[in-house]
Amino acid sequence: MKQRQPLRRRGFTLVELLVVIAIIGVLVALLLPAIQAAREAARRSSCQNNLKNIALACLNYESARGSLPPGGLNTSVVQGSGLGWPVYILPYIEQAAVSEGAIDEFASTADAYSNTAVMNQLNALLMPMYLCPSDTELRDQEEKFGNSDRKGMSYAGVSGSYYSRTGECGKTKADGVDCVWTSQTPGNLFGPVNTDGLLIMDWPVELRQVSDGTSNTVMIGERNYQIRAWMIGAYWVEPRDPQPANRRSPSNEAPDGPQPSSAMFAMKNLDADVPLNNDPFDKAYIGHDSIRYNDRPYMENPNGVISVNNLPFASYHPGGANFCTGDGGVIFLQEDIDTDVYLAYGSRNGGEVVNQ
Repeated sequence: MKQRQPLRRRGFTLVELLVVIAIIGVLVALLLPAIQAAREAARRSSCQNNLKNIALACLNYESARGSLPPGGLNTSVVQGSGLGWPVYILPYIEQAAVSEGAIDEFASTADAYSNTAVMNQLNALLMPMYLCPSDTELRDQEEKFGNSDRKGMSYAGVSGSYYSRTGECGKTKADGVDCVWTSQTPGNLFGPVNTDGLLIMDWPVELRQVSDGTSNTVMIGERNYQIRAWMIGAYWVEPRDPQPANRRSPSNEAPDGPQPSSAMFAMKNLDADVPLNNDPFDKAYIGHDSIRYNDRPYMENPNGVISVNNLPFASYHPGGANFCTGDGGVIFLQEDIDTDVYLAYGSRNGGEVVNQ
């Protein structure tokens, strides 16, 4: 009787194993960008949702108060930094006690040191809605300095684009233009303050003043540079009335306007010379380590210096940045957007027709 030979089990050869590994590597290389793109799309959508909620809070403020929140007020009885629009909309994102307490304390502050202490207490709060998920630089900063009193914000209000559109800027609001020129000397690089946007320094804007249409005017956009502690509005050299309700005139315009040395923190200009998604580190600007350029004083930067008020709107999303408009909508502006269209979005009353 013939015995049956045992079956021989054949394993992978080295060549076959290498082929399989190579195929897996190719599949990973093909799928990884798609996975990363899907994750970024989710982060971008979350960022848009943040802006949507922030815009709705601004509009709820408008429904209750008759105007949009001021971009920034000096709410101290002394000179120094004041609160910004992110503080004034806190009651409309279920943080009313925080906002009211901060405004009351600022109104009663008697000296600059107390003013700073109150701001630090307020800024110790981390507001997740104010943070873009793609803003890894700010997230890393929050994680690294989790116990610090300098929580950041990924968004800034749009103060306007008047100076870039017209080339005109006055010394005070009495000059009849929607721009006030502030000091722009070495060590004090603040630049112009536009007042033709929706969130402007010193005064609130009523929606009836938005003759260009709320859907055609951006209110808040993304930013990705350093100077962005979320509660600071602006800096003045003289005190102002601490209550927003007392800061309104029949024309909703300041009789004198922003003062020389006014630096905007919670809002920025749209500037043709500093385009969307422009790398702020390409030039120097005051703040963080960028006050120096390659271990040299910032004024020696061969690429020039960006004024604080003109720091760019920019994001960590590829190709552009998210903005919310005056009607509560959210749009994504491409970084190669036409300059005239970009500037037109920043003006509430420029009379331009926007066809993106």
